Amino acid sequence: MSPPLNDGYPAPPESLAVETASREALEKVQAEGLQRLARRTWEHVPFYRELWQRQGMAPEDIRGLEDLGKLPVVTKKDLEDSLKRHPPFGNYQGDFPSIRIQASSGTSGDPKPIFHTRRDWEIIASFWARRFHAQGISAGDRFQVVFTYSLFIAGFTATEGAMRLGALVIPAGSGAVTPSERQVRIAKEWGSTVLCGTPSYVLHLADVAERIGFDPRRDFKVRVTTHTSEALTEPMRRAIEDRWGVDCYDNFGSVETGAPTFECAEKNGYHINEDGYIFEVLDPNTYEPVPPGGEGVLVVTSLYREAAPMVRYNLEDISSFIAGACPCGRTFKRLSKIKGRSNEMIKIRGVAFYPSALEAVIEKWRELTREYLLVLDREGQRDRALLKVECRREEVTPELKLKLERELKVATGVSIEAEMLRPGELAHSLKVEERVKAKRVWDRRR
Repeated sequence: MSPPLNDGYPAPPESLAVETASREALEKVQAEGLQRLARRTWEHVPFYRELWQRQGMAPEDIRGLEDLGKLPVVTKKDLEDSLKRHPPFGNYQGDFPSIRIQASSGTSGDPKPIFHTRRDWEIIASFWARRFHAQGISAGDRFQVVFTYSLFIAGFTATEGAMRLGALVIPAGSGAVTPSERQVRIAKEWGSTVLCGTPSYVLHLADVAERIGFDPRRDFKVRVTTHTSEALTEPMRRAIEDRWGVDCYDNFGSVETGAPTFECAEKNGYHINEDGYIFEVLDPNTYEPVPPGGEGVLVVTSLYREAAPMVRYNLEDISSFIAGACPCGRTFKRLSKIKGRSNEMIKIRGVAFYPSALEAVIEKWRELTREYLLVLDREGQRDRALLKVECRREEVTPELKLKLERELKVATGVSIEAEMLRPGELAHSLKVEERVKAKRVWDRRR
């Protein structure tokens, strides 16, 4: 007999009951979870209690999902201000008995410490197990983790989720711990079937494999790669699948939220673990809901969290809800691929675009790796853009540089100069071996 839908946020296979539940049942679970969250947060987390009191709100005002919009939206700046006023951990953690601290990567500000209780940690592990189960990973897999094991959460929680499914985990870590050439040999000699890490590092491992004489498609047993932490653009997905001969899956989340979403075998949007999270797509200026299918910033509420709950937290990522049922049979709502972060849109000489537009251009040439860095400077009153790209071979024709610059102008509407670097040169300077996630833009104009 299947457990009740609201019983403990189960891992697969028990979680299939909630993953395929009716909208009515899911919304009932969410409404009850929201009421519990409001009471728990009011009693234990000073940050929210003070914020809600200033808004004239109290837990009893939250009777159902329709009342969620009464609560204020919380931003990353609000958390940063809390850390300054209440060092070293802020007052958004609460007074729960916590067992560990993880922290954000700090790519868009100072790293934010996030506390976890034992219950928080176990639930996040279940959500990670749901991710991997939906992507065909099982107890028979040899699961090589190539995330950095650090204050950033992904390496640890991916390990917990794979173990919960019964997979054999190979905790290799990043190249800073296990050199990339050794990572490649481990994958070959130990028969790894899954690689779990950032997409840029998994592509880097393909480069390393080829450099030491292996064919990633032929000489390995890897059949699935699964990713988070960095944006997995469609050009990058195609590159990983082509180079490794695998199915490549994306998962969207953050340290602040845990593991809220996952791709299924359809690879058409992120399913939301709706028993644990409520997502809203809001206008970035007014915080009002956008029309159905419209794009806006993602605001998330984590229903299950005890320590460091996120209640209407603005992730600053741009996305939209996908209408209609998924062929996989899950009834969880889906989010479209993240278009970009609201504060990461690039504006050069009045023209705006997201960095992902650059990847679509770089993908066209097998002569280039997927490592790149856009450097922005100001010369007098004029912006200057330089794209550093890395070549697979020492010999590069001048024609390739000119073709790349023409394609960049077409894709972005901006003249961008290209600088062609030797194999491994950019990967070394960007510290691909040890980074948590790639930072692709260096804006020196400010």
